[in-house]
Order: sequence, then structure tokens, then C-alpha cells
Amino acid sequence: MNKYLIFFILILFSSCTSNPFWEDSASKKINIQGYIDTQSGVSDVPAFVFVENLNISTYTDTSGFFSIDFPSLEMEDGVFSGAVKVYYYIHNYKIAYSTLYITNGRLTSEQIDFDENGVLINIISLKELASFDLSIDNIWDRTNGDTLKLSLTINSKNHPFSYFSYVDIQSNPRQYIPSGVLLKSKTSQAVYYDKNNTDFLQKTDVSLNETKILDFKVAPNDFFPFIVDDYILLEQQLVQSGEHEVLPYIHIIQDDIPGELFESIGIQNAAIIGENYLKMPIEIMKKTLLIQ
Repeated sequence: MNKYLIFFILILFSSCTSNPFWEDSASKKINIQGYIDTQSGVSDVPAFVFVENLNISTYTDTSGFFSIDFPSLEMEDGVFSGAVKVYYYIHNYKIAYSTLYITNGRLTSEQIDFDENGVLINIISLKELASFDLSIDNIWDRTNGDTLKLSLTINSKNHPFSYFSYVDIQSNPRQYIPSGVLLKSKTSQAVYYDKNNTDFLQKTDVSLNETKILDFKVAPNDFFPFIVDDYILLEQQLVQSGEHEVLPYIHIIQDDIPGELFESIGIQNAAIIGENYLKMPIEIMKKTLLIQ
């Protein structure tokens, strides 16, 4: 063979950043996918899928399917290798996870929960902890000074559990009135809560198959924004007339949920009430309130 031709071929191969005949192992990106199933199917709330350590996340679609394309796994000290947990989360369901094994930025050939292509071998079936049933009148007429009344029924399902909620401590006689109601305007997207009623964060234990009923009562002028602008009249920042989404704050405690999962949803601290609580994936029939 002509020595100049051989020299040209050697230069061509040495200058390529990837092999022209097969794909470099480091260049093949990871994709994982699968299906998540729930027991009740009361609503079409998507499940949140979170990959620990790598802070990668997505939501399922209406059929329960998810697919995640991983970004480059190159780290400061090399390409990522290790076992990570893939969490599947809906707030009133027991969290579940699968284990994913990665070697040098690629799927390890020997997996347990996924196949070699990153597809879940089995459908993830989430177990319901509690069902939430919210009862409220569709119209709230504040002009007559009417108190907003709503009721949340909590039914324990497959496991006992505990939850945090707020109460308004009243005296004469001393009693604890459920509180912590969020309103979100469908027009301005502003979020409000019954600020003056959230005196105390209370932990409640629920036994298997037990039912708890929380009756909320909020006076017409008890809703405030989470952040008050000192340069705008307070009256202009209070709840305005129109349609609002309604959701009481209830936080089911699960100790095996990593804090990074909530942060990825957009919730810095799930154990206290905040406007971002409305981002929580909760299976509940949403209610709309028309405020007059």
C-alpha cells in the first residue's frame, strides 16, 4: 500500500473524537422510562419521578408513563459511577423507589429493576396512604360577612401514618380549630392563606382504616398574601373577587423522602405552609371557589 495513503489513514483516525464505526461508551446518554400505577385513580394527578444525587426529575403523563433523558454525567473527578435511587412520589401515597446502577456514565449491564436499555421491568404500583375528600360550597359571599366553611375528610388506607396540619388555638373554652387554608386566584395567580389562624403546627397520628374530619372556618378578612408589599396598600393586596383554587395544608410525614425531592418540586420546606405547597402532587378532587 502506498505509504502516503497509510499515513493519511492514520492521521484521519487519530484526529477523530469518536470512533466512526461504533459509538464511544462515554457518548451514549442514559434514558430511563416506565409506568407508574395508582390504586384509586380518583384524579389524573401526575406522579413525580426523582433521581437522587443527580437531581434529575420529571412527571408522568396521563397514562402514568415517564421518560427521562440524563444529561452528561461527567464530574470534576471523572465520569459518574454508582447506584442511585429513582423515587416515585404522590403526596398521599407511600413513596416507592427503584435502584439504577451506573458505571462510567452508562447503564451497568447487570440491573435489577431496569433492563439493559433503561426500561422498568415491572410497573411501579403506588400504595395509597390516605384519600382526601374536600367539601365546600362553590360560592362565598363575603359582602354579608359570611364565614368560609370547608371540610376535609381523611381516610386511612393501607398503612397507619402521621401528618402535620395547622390549628387555631382558641380559649373560653380552649379548643383547637383546624386552619391552614390556601387560595390561589385563577386570574392573577396570587396565593393567600389564613395567616392569623395558623398559630400552631400540630402532628396527628392516624390508625389503619381510621377517618379524620377537619372542619375549617375562615372569616372574610382573614386571608393574607404570603409576602406583603409595604409600598402597596394592604387592602389592594387582599383576596379579590373571582374564582380561586382551594387547598388545605396537610403534610403526610414519610421519613424516607429525601429533602432534595421537595426542593426539585419547588418546595424548600414541606413541613411548613407556603405558597409553593400548591405544587405538591396530591391526589384530591380539586375545588374551585367563586368569591363575591
